[in-house]
Amino acid sequence: MTKSASVPSVDAPRTIASPCVGVCQIDRDTKFCLGCWRTIEEIAHWSRYPDPQRLEVLERLRERQRDAGQDRRRVTRRRQARMDSTNTL
Repeated sequence: MTKSASVPSVDAPRTIASPCVGVCQIDRDTKFCLGCWRTIEEIAHWSRYPDPQRLEVLERLRERQRDAGQDRRRVTRRRQARMDSTNTL
């Protein structure tokens, strides 16, 4: 049995990296990760998504961020401290 050209191989290389930033907490209200803005389902299935589907997820993340009026990442304590020290100079 041969594989169809339209069905990606499980072993096919993936070139689009995960948007994970290591801040893995799900917001109770939005159900999105506070770090990468993915849903639990998107996080769980990322390794199985072919690149075209990964691009679709990344576009949805940008839309979510834009709709929320927020930039890519939440402000961490370390980032806030850097901003505070810059503003006090």
